[in-house]
Amino acid sequence: MKPIITLIVFAVWGLQAFGLTLGEARQQASERYPLMRDYQLIDLTEQYNLSNAQKAWLPQPTLGAQGVWQSTVAAYPDVLSEMLEQRGLNLRGVGHFQYKVSLDVAQTIYDGGRISASKDMIKAQSREDAMSNEVELYTLRGRIDDLFFSILLMERQKATLEQTDTLLQANLNRVNTLVDNGAAMLSDADAIAVEQLSTRQQITSVSATIDAYRKVLGLYLGTDGRETLEIPSPILLPQDDSAVNRPEWQALDARQSILDAQERQVRASLLPTVGAFAQGSWGYPGANFMEAMTNRDPKWGATIGLSASWSIGELYTRKGRLSQIDAQRKRIDVAKDVFQFNTSLQATQQRADIQRLIDISKADDEIVALRQRVRLASEARLREGIVEPTDLLLRIIDERNAIIAAESHYIELLKAQYSLQNTLNQ
Repeated sequence: MKPIITLIVFAVWGLQAFGLTLGEARQQASERYPLMRDYQLIDLTEQYNLSNAQKAWLPQPTLGAQGVWQSTVAAYPDVLSEMLEQRGLNLRGVGHFQYKVSLDVAQTIYDGGRISASKDMIKAQSREDAMSNEVELYTLRGRIDDLFFSILLMERQKATLEQTDTLLQANLNRVNTLVDNGAAMLSDADAIAVEQLSTRQQITSVSATIDAYRKVLGLYLGTDGRETLEIPSPILLPQDDSAVNRPEWQALDARQSILDAQERQVRASLLPTVGAFAQGSWGYPGANFMEAMTNRDPKWGATIGLSASWSIGELYTRKGRLSQIDAQRKRIDVAKDVFQFNTSLQATQQRADIQRLIDISKADDEIVALRQRVRLASEARLREGIVEPTDLLLRIIDERNAIIAAESHYIELLKAQYSLQNTLNQ
């Protein structure tokens, strides 16, 4: 469907004052919505988690201490001990009580991509959280649109009813003059008066509804809800019905990114890890066992080296975990297809509704002009005394209904256009 812009200008509307636009209302409501504070928390959480993941590359120190008592310890054979004692050497063997304080430092050199996959997972989860918020804010925007256009429509109806009330009052004055002159019956004036009372009842009812809607809008905007609302301009309709701009679609993309990160974690878990380690210790016995058997003095010691490990057991679950991830990917693809189908269906219905309103609105100007011409002619004939006041009353009602219908069609057309834009998030 080619972009169509339909603009209907009603003389009764006059010049529109600049006020709060639909875009400004959406923005204010979004900024004030409590959920906005969650975006900062999501960002902070991501930063902390990424920082913690990155620190896995730093040396990992471990401070330890232990004290033990052993019932059996290393000692020289009795024969050898006796021989050495005869020579003046007292070799007691290793003491039963042993203690040690140590500092171990491990440094990862190669982890098979585990840390990188973990960081990817953190980013994907943060994006999914943000997209979940976007979905809720998208729903909020739809509620603001409904309130905005409903208020516009009811305010135009109220203005038309007030104009009708003024018109009825002017003609009631004329009919009362005719009644005083004996040219009309009192029942004619009563019929106009009843219609005027009914019109004022409608004004009261519409005013109450407008006040209620404005209070709700004010709660969203953080205002008293009394702002002048600017009537939006007609817009160019989106060319296609793609759903890729919708936050729900992007949330599904984020979920796929999580699955990609999970797959990288599975593959990384099958690769070996390589690291360096160092240990410094102080205690008894030291590394020199022979010396520890001759005295109980604590000794310093140090160890440094490389290590490698390969968890072969991950092979047992690798295929099942990858198959599970693949099945989840396919489910997301199905969800995308369903969402695209439903979005296209909704957009098609909205385009049809827009075209219907365009076709209906084409004759609105002419209908209003003709109704006004008929009403003016009836007023002229009433002044000449050749038309019944009740006939004029019908003409006034017809004109009022035509104006309300025309205004309703225009506002509904604008709402339908912006609803389509919102449905496709374009």
